[in-house]
Amino acid sequence: MEADGTHADTRRHTLHPRPTRDRRRPESGDPLRSCGPAFAGAIMHLEPPHAELTSFRDFAKHYLMIVLSILTALGLEAWIEHTHRTHAAAMASAQIEAELQTNLADIQRMRNADAKRLALLTQLDNYLVQAVKDGTGADTITQHIDTQMEGDFSLGLQLPKLRHEAWDVAVANQAAGWIDAGKLRHYATIYAYQSDFERRVSFNTSVNLQGARMNDIDADLKAGTLQPLEVMHTVNSMVSSLGDTVIALDSMERAFGHELPGLVTATSAVPAH
Repeated sequence: MEADGTHADTRRHTLHPRPTRDRRRPESGDPLRSCGPAFAGAIMHLEPPHAELTSFRDFAKHYLMIVLSILTALGLEAWIEHTHRTHAAAMASAQIEAELQTNLADIQRMRNADAKRLALLTQLDNYLVQAVKDGTGADTITQHIDTQMEGDFSLGLQLPKLRHEAWDVAVANQAAGWIDAGKLRHYATIYAYQSDFERRVSFNTSVNLQGARMNDIDADLKAGTLQPLEVMHTVNSMVSSLGDTVIALDSMERAFGHELPGLVTATSAVPAH
């Protein structure tokens, strides 16, 4: 019996060994250890000072090294940012001035063409008013128009194409904010004049000119069915619209001269094509 009891006791201890704790394995209740040895080691790692700080002087040296390192990094970052902004502002200014120079050349060319056309149409308008008063026949009026206009009678305005893409890009990418404040004000004033010119011409055209009516006059002139009174009204409207356009173009050119005189000089030096 004792042998059986001893055997049973031995078996009991064999089947139920006392649990031992493996300190190398993470415990589920430990939030640091449950993340794994690598993560726990990364969190618990502390970088000790390379030298023992035994005095205030050593501490001050260590502190100044840290401060100087931070200030150097901040200064380098500020210098890089300043260089980037300076380059972006210079590029934006060059693109804006090239665009405005093209616009100014187009303004001057269209202004000269419209002024010449205005002089011819003013003479024609005066003739038509007198012809209507005198009851001059349509054939005689048609012949006079062909002679005076040298066979190139057409109604319409020649307007400059005022580009603003460079300005829009500079505003969109914020490079405009890095341009010198004085130059930026001059640029903004010119572009504001351009927008005002386009609104003014659009309004005057809608009031004074009717596209279908002008096309009818051209067709009547070619077909020989011209009506003197209707032609007089159309030419008179055209003279009014052209005159206002020339005045607006003159105002634009003066604005360029006031805001960007150097650009006007450079544009005048370029031969017209």
